This record gives sequence, structure tokens and C-alpha cells, in this order.
Amino acid sequence: MTNPNDASQPDHPPSAAGERQVIARIGEMLRRQWPGAFAGAIPFGDDLAPLTPHDTGPLAWTTDAIMDGVDFDSTVHDWSAIGRKALAVNLSDCAAMAAQPVAALVNLVITRTLTSENVIGIMRGAIQTAAEFDCPIVGGDFNSWSAPTVISIAVAAEPWPEMPLVRRDGMRPGDILCVTGPLGGSILGRHLAFQPRVLEARRLMESLRPAAMIDISDGLALDLARMAEASDCAAALEPAMFDAVIHEDARRLSATTGCPARDHALNDGEDFELIVAVRPDAFAAAPRELVATLLQIGTAEAGSGVGWRKPGGGVERIKPRGWEHTLGE
Repeated sequence: MTNPNDASQPDHPPSAAGERQVIARIGEMLRRQWPGAFAGAIPFGDDLAPLTPHDTGPLAWTTDAIMDGVDFDSTVHDWSAIGRKALAVNLSDCAAMAAQPVAALVNLVITRTLTSENVIGIMRGAIQTAAEFDCPIVGGDFNSWSAPTVISIAVAAEPWPEMPLVRRDGMRPGDILCVTGPLGGSILGRHLAFQPRVLEARRLMESLRPAAMIDISDGLALDLARMAEASDCAAALEPAMFDAVIHEDARRLSATTGCPARDHALNDGEDFELIVAVRPDAFAAAPRELVATLLQIGTAEAGSGVGWRKPGGGVERIKPRGWEHTLGE
């Protein structure tokens, strides 16, 4: 929508008819994909969307935004892949707490040079991903401006039946630390095409009941430091174990950047794998086929921070680096 009192609006803003036509197309896409979601008393397009949880626990909410020039490059990346990522980063937050997604709201703030087909491409990617995880998109908002495109999505989630949500503050000294996949070099393409570990988190809950989890969005070192700080303990990485989880993309990237592949695996971010802390007895009793899906990287220790375990004992602290948004002074 445009504000007639806003002097920053262009002389010829996008027509209301164009906006209505795009929203109508999006509404039809959503109704085709999830006909049951819009069969209640409030139809799609009104000011609120009804939400009926599965009565497994309280609703939990997450929201994340991705921005052109920061999280994707619209001159290079396909709009459908961008729409997929916009939803997937929120589903990764659901995975981090072992929650099942219930519904999503999509807020599109597009640059005025985008076409209606670009917008439909964004929604197509988001809808396909939402359908894969049984997370109907039930509404949202649509705006345009002269700045780069921003896509903000909110997802409502709830616990899986008879399973509590997993927090990041449950790690204790002695816990085994694992990740759900190799790390580093995601900028070569995986940051758009990653698979949110929603179903993997459910399987872990069924047999392992992890003590703590967090997803790797800003880098292993930084996100593990957050989990350690929340849990009031330390994380000791085993160098040989960690080197075994370095993704081939990190090694490829290292050849061009000159930065060690280990550093890429530690700090690059946007792997969207899970860091999982598991009690030793639960790890020992878990089915071997489930344990085989996890990659061990170290253990939790008394103390604080993140570091490398030294051959002679003790831990060499490292300064966590990764992605953090900057602010002015």
C-alpha cells in the first residue's frame, strides 16, 4: 500500500490494481495448496487469519527476515530459491527447539522494480517449502519501496505430541556435543538450498531426548558460544573430530580465500545444521543407526566459552567469530 502523505513516494507509484491482482494470485495459490486452511468463518484476505493448534501445547513463535544484498543477491539468485530460503530459515528455528510448524505469515517488502512474476516466484518457493513441512501460509502483507527487497516471515509452532520443546540452556558438563551435518562454505550455494532439520529433530527427540539444541545460522563457534553461555558451562571441541565435519565446500572456499577450511567451518554460518547436546547415558543407549546420523565434535565442560581441547589436557579458548549485524555508535 502507499501513503499519499509520504513525500518519499514516487510520482507514479505502483497501481493499486497491480497490487490487488498480485494478492489475488497469491490467495488463489494458497487456497489451492491448503483448501482446508481457509474453510472457516474468516476467509483469506481479511485482517486476521484463524489458527487452530493441535492441542499438544502452547504455541511458540519465531520470525526472521532476509534482505537483498545481505542474505541473497537478486542479480544472481532465482526468486523461487529466495522465497524458499525465507521460509526455511524460520523452519530451522522450529527444528532448533524440536517443534512442529503450524502456520506461517509472509510479509513482502519489495523494491519497486520487481515484476508481478518475481513476486509470484518468491511465493512459489515459500509455498512449496511450506507444503513440504505441513506449514500452511495463512496470510501476510505486501508493500513496495525504493530500497532493496526484504522478506519477513513469522511461523507458529508447537511441541510434537508428548515431547517438550528443547531449549538452548540445558547443556551440562559431560554432555556429548554433535552436529547434524558437515559445516562451512555455505555461501557456495547451500545457504539457499539447505534442508531445515525439522524431522531430524523429531527423530532425535524420540530416542535421544537432547539436553539442548541450537541451529547454526551465524556460525558454529558463535552459536555454540550462545548455547554454552545460556547453559552456564563451556564447550570443548576435539580437533580431530571437528576436522572430520568440515564440508567440502569449506575446503573449496579455502582454496580461493586463503582462510583455513577449519576457520570456514567454525565461522561461516548459514549451515542451518543443529548443534545437539546429549547426556552420555542417553547417547550410549540410543539406536546405533540414529547415533550414526550425528557427527561428534566435542564435549561440554565446567567453565565458560568455547575452545580446542589440548593434547596434554585443558582447553585453549577461542574467540567466537561469525555473523553479527552491526549498529551505529
